[in-house]
Amino acid sequence: MDWTSITFGAFLALVVVFAASSLSLAIIMRQQFLLWMAARCLTIGLLALTFEPAAGALYDNPVQWHAARVFATDLMVSITGPLLATYIGAELGLKKTRILLWSMLPIGVFISLFAGPIADSRALDWLHDLILASLVLALVVGLTNAVRAGSRRAAFQAGAWAPSLAIGFVAFYFELVRMEAMPFYAQAMLIAFSIEFVVTSAGIGDGLVRIEQERDEARAGMRAAVKANALDPLTQIANRRGLVDTFANPKRDRPRGLAVIDCDHFKRINDMFGHDVGDEVLCAVAQGLKHEDVFVARHGGEEFVALLYGPNWLNLAENIRRRISISVLEQVPKLPFPITASSGVAEVTEDDTLDSAIKRADIALYAAKDAGRDTLLVHSPCGTVGPHLLRTA
Repeated sequence: MDWTSITFGAFLALVVVFAASSLSLAIIMRQQFLLWMAARCLTIGLLALTFEPAAGALYDNPVQWHAARVFATDLMVSITGPLLATYIGAELGLKKTRILLWSMLPIGVFISLFAGPIADSRALDWLHDLILASLVLALVVGLTNAVRAGSRRAAFQAGAWAPSLAIGFVAFYFELVRMEAMPFYAQAMLIAFSIEFVVTSAGIGDGLVRIEQERDEARAGMRAAVKANALDPLTQIANRRGLVDTFANPKRDRPRGLAVIDCDHFKRINDMFGHDVGDEVLCAVAQGLKHEDVFVARHGGEEFVALLYGPNWLNLAENIRRRISISVLEQVPKLPFPITASSGVAEVTEDDTLDSAIKRADIALYAAKDAGRDTLLVHSPCGTVGPHLLRTA
């Protein structure tokens, strides 16, 4: 066995591996272009068989051998059109370009049916080469348009097909102008096809990486959107949706208590200093309510709801209520009077829903307002409302 046969065998093995890989990926990814890529590999294998001198024994005469090469070449070129049309996708538009590429398939298949007469007639062979050159030119136009439109896939394929396209045009020059076969055509095409397999593999790999990146970005975007929908845009704490999600989250401990907190005489702030200052106060209130054992949410207007965790949740409720005055004083020093808050608190039982706990805490809140504001009252399990005496640890 000589080196030519060894090299040719290695090339056919490469064709089989690439075709099988494309077919396997097509099944996994459900991408149509991979099926066309596998089909192109098979036609390249058929064409390569006509390059091997030992394959001449399969044909009765040189005309049949030439007809087999014509047939394989026509099919290979015709399949390349829909391969590129499906590879670049419809997202770039390029409707006319994709129509042009798809038209290569019926034309190429049609002329391949006349491979026998073409191989037996110099005039028909010359006409065939003109038609085939037109198909290759259509492919170049399609590639150029796709690359200009920003298709990364088309850019990879342009690099993959550049050697075989260059060799093809040189071969057309020899056939149509010099009326002779291009020297070392078979060897040059085998090298070009080998380069195509390597570059195309890199392009598919790049595409897989980019698909995964796009999926990761989409997932991150969805998470950000969910987070944004659960966030109050002014205070940057949770809104009603965030509160509902947290209360129902099975991965978090159930809160021991719930506080509804309302800024006292907030309307006076807006009336005297404007809504901009009122917004600053709300942001300061939100900051004052933050604590590692508290999940705080803006419930609407100047009202906040706090989920209280830990055994000292009642003391914690009073501590964060008192911190509101300090936080507003530090962050909105322009106000000439202190800002206080009233709070209603309820214990969260096993049977409680968020709404039922808020309802009881609201009753305590209204009682705190009626009692003169700037205080915290607790709704007891027996339905009464009373003060909470802060215990210091």
